[in-house]
Amino acid sequence: MKFFDPDNPLFGRLLKVVTCVVVLVLSGTTGYALIEGWSFSDSFYMTLITLSTVGYGETHPLSADGRLFTYFLIPACLITMTYWTAVLTSFMVEGELSGYFTRRRTARMIEALKGHTIVCGSGPIAAAVIERLVRRKIQVVVIDDNQEQLAALKKRFRRLLIVEGKGSDELQLAKANVLDAANVVAAMESELDNLLIGITCRDMGGDICVIAKSNDLTIANRMRKAGVNEVISPNQLSGERVCELLTAS
Repeated sequence: MKFFDPDNPLFGRLLKVVTCVVVLVLSGTTGYALIEGWSFSDSFYMTLITLSTVGYGETHPLSADGRLFTYFLIPACLITMTYWTAVLTSFMVEGELSGYFTRRRTARMIEALKGHTIVCGSGPIAAAVIERLVRRKIQVVVIDDNQEQLAALKKRFRRLLIVEGKGSDELQLAKANVLDAANVVAAMESELDNLLIGITCRDMGGDICVIAKSNDLTIANRMRKAGVNEVISPNQLSGERVCELLTAS
C-alpha cells in the first residue's frame, strides 16, 4: 500500500492533523485581526509563534479579550503539535522502517529458494500464470515495476514474493535468485523486454528453462536463437483453439 493512498490509515491521520493546523492558523489569524484590529501580517505572525511555541513574545500588547482568546489558542496549539509529532514519528517507524524490514525479509526468503519459478511481468497473462503456479504450490517470485498491478497481485496472493524493478534488468534477476531458479517466464508487455530477459538469463548461466511470450514471429525467432526454450504466442494459441472448436463437430 502506498503512503499517499486514501485507504492508508497513516495518510488519513496525517490529513487530519494538517487540516487541524490549517484551521488553527486561519482561526488564530482571523481572531487576532477581529479582536485586536491588527493587520493580516501581524495576526498571522502572532498565530505562528503561538502554534510553534517558540515564545518570541507578543507582536503588540494584547487587550483583555486578546489574552482570553490566546488562553484558548495555546492549549489547542499544544495538542495539535503533539499530535503532529506523533503522526510524523509513526510515519518514520511504520512507513519507512517497516518497509525496510519487509524488503529485507523478502530478500532473505528469496535467497533461500531453490528450484522456484520467476515470472517477469504483472499483466493479465503473467497473473494467469502466477495463479496456476500458486494453485500447484510452486514457489513464485514476480519481477515488475508496475506498482498498481503488483499491489493487485499482492492482494490476491498474500504470500507472493515480489521484486520491484524491470524484469529485463540483470540486477533485478539476481535479486530474484535467478541462478537457483528452475524456470523463468518472460511475460512482460514489451516483447523486446522478453527477448532481453531470455538473452540475460543465458548470459548469466545456469540450467534455467526460459519461456517467453511473443506475438511477433521475427522476435520469436530471435528468442529461439538466443536460447529461449519455448516461445508462446497468445494470439496463435487463441486462433488454434477457436479453430478446434469450430471444426470439432
